[in-house]
Amino acid sequence: MYINDKKRILTLLNTVTEALDYCLNRGDGWEEYVNLSTEALETISRFIASKGITVNLDILYKSIKSLHRLNITGGMTKSVMNTLKQIKSDILYQTGLIKAVKCRWRAVFLPYNASMWTSLESIWQAANSDPDCDTIVIPIPYYNISNLSGLSLNYEGDKLPAYVPVTPFNNYNIEDENPEMIFIHNPYDDVNNLTRVPEKYFSSNLKKYTDCLVYSPYFTYAAHNPGRTDFQYAVPGARNADFIIVQSEKVKDIFISYGHRESKLLAVGSPKIDAIVNKMKQPVIIPGEWEHKLKDRKVFMLNTHLGYFQKSSLNTTKIGDYAVRYHNEILQAILNKPGRALIWRPHPLLEEMLKDRFPKCYTYVKEIMQLIEESDNGVIDRTADYSIAFRVSDALISTYSSLINEYMVTGKPVMIFQKKASEEEVERAPINRNLNYFRFKPDGMTFESFVDMVCQGKDPLKEKRMEMLDKAFLNKDGTAGEKAYITIKERLLINTS
Repeated sequence: MYINDKKRILTLLNTVTEALDYCLNRGDGWEEYVNLSTEALETISRFIASKGITVNLDILYKSIKSLHRLNITGGMTKSVMNTLKQIKSDILYQTGLIKAVKCRWRAVFLPYNASMWTSLESIWQAANSDPDCDTIVIPIPYYNISNLSGLSLNYEGDKLPAYVPVTPFNNYNIEDENPEMIFIHNPYDDVNNLTRVPEKYFSSNLKKYTDCLVYSPYFTYAAHNPGRTDFQYAVPGARNADFIIVQSEKVKDIFISYGHRESKLLAVGSPKIDAIVNKMKQPVIIPGEWEHKLKDRKVFMLNTHLGYFQKSSLNTTKIGDYAVRYHNEILQAILNKPGRALIWRPHPLLEEMLKDRFPKCYTYVKEIMQLIEESDNGVIDRTADYSIAFRVSDALISTYSSLINEYMVTGKPVMIFQKKASEEEVERAPINRNLNYFRFKPDGMTFESFVDMVCQGKDPLKEKRMEMLDKAFLNKDGTAGEKAYITIKERLLINTS
């Protein structure tokens, strides 16, 4: 028997008990409540049969028969009253039997973007290893809405790791199943202007069908700039969730400042970091076409934020299109240079978004891709598993992105080609990303200088950076997802005991 099935049965049995009390304590109008009790008991019987629940219902069936035989046309006689008392006593005994049944529970995981599965995986692993839990992974489809005139429906269930059993979304009815736990990483409902899941999977709807909706962010929190980053703490999924998994006490405090209850915030670390820590321990199998281009070279991973190109293209100052200038500098420092190699991992939505909205940027991006593909030491990473690039690279060059936070955990150096945060911003921020290297002054360096530094095996900021990360991510040993699941499970059982 599942917990929610048990709760439904006990609620109906409690309704019957209250109805019988009404009958026994009122002189008139009680006949209707006898009928109500009969209907409720028959509903329980049908529900248990439909769910295939194994439990002794002899007393329940006896009570139904007694109610059917009860003569309510002759008024509340002593015989009727004694029969009702016996039925109530039997129902209370049946309630005790139901309460004593050990229950199982279901944990439903609803990823939509395969590359974001890492925000759920370590929780799923913990739930999947629990003998009392049934785990169901249901990759849900999503619309690409960057071009409203040509909406497309996408499905990435086939891109999840092969060891994850997948249930087709049209084979599982959440409304009917009423699972005990639902885990999501997409918090946006109808407020995202690039992708959108079908309305039935909005957090506002999922909340109706479970008492435990859990939001595990698909990113990690690095900056906190009121007025600019408010949306991260106010998205519908965060508001509707019963629990939010947060990476540190500092992030927890920021959520509280936006009106979230402390009791719903689980400061256990980030499953995203679990994924990196655990993957770094595993041997890496790289795509075959990468091998000859990366072998025996210092490998630099390049990450460009989704909004960087179009923001640069709209820049009207005299410096012009800085995205083009800096990407050209990076290519010049690495591409076709001996002892160096480049992995560019464009955002999975970049091409589609630029093609529809910023065709000039799209043309440039396609030119970059062609240069990299035609080079002898450059590859484009379109895999769903970005940990491959994390493991085979020696350093990261990136615009500001949550990917930086995860890469820092590897201990490898990072160069950011945007400006440093101010001291005030660092004080507010969950992560001090100023402990990386920067293109801009003060303390700025060229891409060529950074590449040379990495090739020489130097990283003077590493010790301070790693000390900072120990505070920025709780349970940085790869156990955040496990601790999140255990905490949620304990609270679930307390609330149903």
